[in-house]
Amino acid sequence: MDIDNVKALLLANEGRVVFMYRCTGGKVTIGVGHACESAADACRLPLVTAAGTPASADQITAAWTAVSSAPLDLEAKSYRSYSDLSLPDAAIDRLWNDDISAFTAGLRKNLPNFDSYPDPVQDALFDMAFNLGIGGLLKFHNLLSACDSGDWNRAAQESHRQGISDTRNKATAQLFLKVRSSQTG
Repeated sequence: MDIDNVKALLLANEGRVVFMYRCTGGKVTIGVGHACESAADACRLPLVTAAGTPASADQITAAWTAVSSAPLDLEAKSYRSYSDLSLPDAAIDRLWNDDISAFTAGLRKNLPNFDSYPDPVQDALFDMAFNLGIGGLLKFHNLLSACDSGDWNRAAQESHRQGISDTRNKATAQLFLKVRSSQTG
């Protein structure tokens, strides 16, 4: 897996947001697509107030609750009005690297052939797992079967996710097709 490519994919698809917002799946999210499943999860982050002082657990809980109760389908920037708390850049970088490590370990644990796939396939599967969760990716039985058999055309067709932008779905499919074209060219 090419970490630089994965990071570029995540930045392009998830963005880098210093405040809490709701992702397209409805989860409270911060940084580079890091889901905060609960207020307790958010309280583990070193959030700061607008004045730059460390946010208290009560402030973080209130912010998480406000964002989680906000309407869905807003642009990330629209959630800024629900909280003035921010995650500093250094903390975003640490969280992002930790998430990449955790998802990579999860992929290796759940997909025994993961390390044998070509880099673009690993990148595509990583993006899908990051977006859907490992459990969500594992529901794509036909895709995973196609990967195991090296059928990159079928993998590209089976990689389509519901509720995800056409741009992201097409970019993922192109990663599988990139392998196919490199094998025939």
